Amino acid sequence: MTSTRLEDFPPLRRRRGLRRLKDVPVLPSLVTLGNLFFGFLAIAKVADALRTTTPGAPFSAVVDLFEVAAILIFVAMVFDALDGRIARMTGQATPFGAQLDSMADMVTFGVAPAYLGKVLVDWHAQTDANNLLPKHPKLFYVAAAIYVLCAALRLARFNVETGTDEDDHKEFKGLPSPAAAAVVASLVAFFCTRDDPKEVLGRMVLAKEQFDWIVIGMPAVLVVLGLLMVSRVPYPHAMHAMVKGRHSFPFLAGLVVLIGIAAVEWQFALAAVTLGYVVSGLLLAGYRLVTTGRIGRKGDDDDDDDGELREQLSRN
Repeated sequence: MTSTRLEDFPPLRRRRGLRRLKDVPVLPSLVTLGNLFFGFLAIAKVADALRTTTPGAPFSAVVDLFEVAAILIFVAMVFDALDGRIARMTGQATPFGAQLDSMADMVTFGVAPAYLGKVLVDWHAQTDANNLLPKHPKLFYVAAAIYVLCAALRLARFNVETGTDEDDHKEFKGLPSPAAAAVVASLVAFFCTRDDPKEVLGRMVLAKEQFDWIVIGMPAVLVVLGLLMVSRVPYPHAMHAMVKGRHSFPFLAGLVVLIGIAAVEWQFALAAVTLGYVVSGLLLAGYRLVTTGRIGRKGDDDDDDDGELREQLSRN
């Protein structure tokens, strides 16, 4: 196996390659790195929970660290939403920025949520004091690994398939990785309110002992979210739909009510919204499958694209 060195390229081609590496969009890249920073910080907070406690410690000893880790994932989502817009506004959208964004998303929306969910499950399974789940570490490793691997596949497919047309940004094929991470983070944050008597709405939906369902179901949640990410289930671009679309007055009134609930109990509101978004894609896919016989949008033809790709490969 031969190795390719920089010296093997002609001088002109080598200079062009180096020149391309110098053209780095500074402001969008800094925003993307902010996404990566907060994703890493979320992982670090969970690691601090493991470091600062003894084995078998009650979850109440680290509940604040888990809640902060969940919040940091949502903070990273804000940076992820801003970097693309800043790049387009400043005319600095480049392939470098797209690759950097995918790498940051892999850490923030792939590794961090899986690690957060797995440690939460382990905390309630590996000791006699928190024995909500059977001691089956291999199963929990596999569930988290499936989520991480599917997130990597989802991001790679998104880079390959997404173009620059407006329609490409109206709907996602498969659950977006930030939405999957939001489900995990919101469920963890909601679980952290189990012993908080001030969370009235959450207690109206679930009794204190029913909060344990979140931990018990977390391995299945990680697997299902991972499979939805690599599926073809259609999911609307929520921000695009709210900003550029026209909506009825009841929709606006409902949005105001939701914002009011979030201001009072944000953990409950985020859990409800993120789970509702996941279900909305499944309902949309079922509706299209019944009415049109396919789950994609009208005009999407994956078979034709696959045929063209096979034809190009055969010519090459």
